[in-house]
Formats: sequence, structure tokens, C-alpha cells
Amino acid sequence: MLYQNLIILVLVFCFPPTIFAENLECSQFSNCEGCAGQIDNSMKCRWCFDGNGTCVPSMYMCDPKYSVVHRVNCPLNIQEASSGFNETLNREVILYYIHAANRVASTSPVGAPMSCLLNLRDNFTLIREVEVNETMDSWSLGYIILVNHDLKHIVAGFRSTNHWRQLLMQYFVFMLNWLEPFPLGGKIVGYYLNSYNTILNSGFDVFINQVATKYPNYDFISCGHSLGGSLATVFSLHLARMYPDRNVDLYSWSGPRAGDETFVELLNQHVRKHYRVVRDGDLIPDMPLRVSEILPQAIHNGIEIFYPSHMAIGSYKVCDQAESQFCMKGSWWKSPFAHIYIFDGDFMNYNLDYCDYPK
Repeated sequence: MLYQNLIILVLVFCFPPTIFAENLECSQFSNCEGCAGQIDNSMKCRWCFDGNGTCVPSMYMCDPKYSVVHRVNCPLNIQEASSGFNETLNREVILYYIHAANRVASTSPVGAPMSCLLNLRDNFTLIREVEVNETMDSWSLGYIILVNHDLKHIVAGFRSTNHWRQLLMQYFVFMLNWLEPFPLGGKIVGYYLNSYNTILNSGFDVFINQVATKYPNYDFISCGHSLGGSLATVFSLHLARMYPDRNVDLYSWSGPRAGDETFVELLNQHVRKHYRVVRDGDLIPDMPLRVSEILPQAIHNGIEIFYPSHMAIGSYKVCDQAESQFCMKGSWWKSPFAHIYIFDGDFMNYNLDYCDYPK
């Protein structure tokens, strides 16, 4: 009897009764979407897709590589996820949109954005080039609005980081894990909220509405690289909520995480396609760092298109999770060149001249 009581005491001390209850409660869920993020007695269930797939209540019961805490990160059907990605569109069209957006700056010569767009084979109209002062870092933000008549879409392209002050301010915000409530729902990184409000105050909605009214049958594309990729993510939701009857597609290249799980759920509901292009060895898409599975934090959205370091045509992998140990984390080595050179194009955004990217 004494030995039995000792055994019971050891079990209760090492494995509190709540654990057994949570395990039973979590185990009732039979799929990732039902399991991930459910709360049982203050602990989060997580879907473990190592093997047959089970729902467990503790991070110690599943290898982190196979653990899903947020239901927006549940594994996708690869065939469905890859069916909408158009590599040619990214290499031959989106590339020039982003090059043009990166030249909306006082440090670039007049006509620099147009010099990039002239590489397009399509009939287009450049509507606006807007540079506006950013209050948080005393620098500026830039974006373009254009219309592609052949592909029948309206483009909002956002400039990447082009000054050390912007870089340092974003890093500071990332390290603080600073999230702010987003007017459309969820929370986004504090720097991006400030940038969102700054761009809206520049007349963004008025400019977009003028074009949308003139071309009522055109859909939207939101795109950008690095900082521009994260702003494109935020504004893709903005455009989708403004024009619920039109399709909005997002192409974010090397963009950091933008918002929390609720924000990502809204993107999933309202944005038709959202693709993130990531090159192996690029550290920036892993910002802000995910230091905890419990604390509120920004997470990635959409479908990740992961390229090996050479980024050869057709060499990409369509990842089945937005956050994955098998894709974005990539190789152990990291290099700034992996962030700067995309599809053999130089995206080092500093005092950019006219675009001489080959046709």
C-alpha cells in the first residue's frame, strides 16, 4: 500500500491531473484545422503531423518541425497550392513592377520608374508615383499605381527599404515584438501600421478609386520586395476590403512577417492569392524572429515559393505551410546577397539610377 501511494504521489507531482484532462480533450480533434490553437485548461492544443497525425496538448509531445500551433499554418494540398503560381508572371512582369516601385525616391532621377516599366511587353499606363514622409524614422515611403491593360489588372507596388534609418527602425521594432491593432482586424507590426496610415494620408484611396472607377472590370495586384513586400501584404487586405467584388492577388518577395494569426485569417478570407517568394539563405523573411509559441507574434501568410540559392527557372518548391522548418529556414548559412539578388536582378535599393535590366 505504501508503495502504491508513493507511485501515485510521484505521478501526480510529475504529471498533474490537468495534463491528463487536456490530453483527453485535445485528442478529441481529428484534423489540424480543428486542433491547432484550441485552448484546454489554459494550454494550447497542437497538431502533430509526424506519422498519422494527432492532437496533443504539449510542445514536448511533438517534434517542433512537425508541430502546428496556428490553424492558418496547417499543411496545404500541394497540388492546389501550386496550381495558381505563375513563375513567368513573376520573372517577366512582377519583377519590373517592383523595380519601378523601388525607384520612387528623391534619390532616383526623374523618369526612373518608367525606365523599368518600359521593359514590359504589355500595354500599360503609369498612374501615380508617390513619395511621402514617414514620421517614425524621419525618412520616406514610396509606391506606384499603374494599370496593365493586357492583363487587366491595377497594380499597387511598394518600395523596399532604401536608407539605414529605415533598416534600424524596423530592426528595433522587430526586437520589441511590437504589434499594434490593425483597423481591419488582428494586429500587425507597429512599423507597418505607421506606414499604412502614412500612405493612406497621402491620398492612396482617392488615387486607387479613380483608377478602379475608370476600369471597373480590372482586378488588383499588390506587390513589393522586403519592406515593400510586407506593405504589399497589408495593402492587399485593404484593397480586398475596399473592393470585395474584385480579385486581389499578392506577390511578396523576401518580405518579413506582417501580422498575427487573426490578420492572416482575414487575408485567407479576402485575398484570392498570396504568394511569398523566398530565396535560400535570406534572413529577412525570418523577421520578426519567432521566439515563442505562446506570446503574441507575427506569423507568415499565404503560400511560400522557396527557391534554392541559384533561383534557376523551375527550381522552386511550393511549401505546404506558411511557417515551415523545411522551407524558409533553408540552409544554415545566411547572406545579404540572398536578399538583394532575386531572379538574377539586383534589388539593392540605394541611390538607384535608370533601370537597365535586360529585356
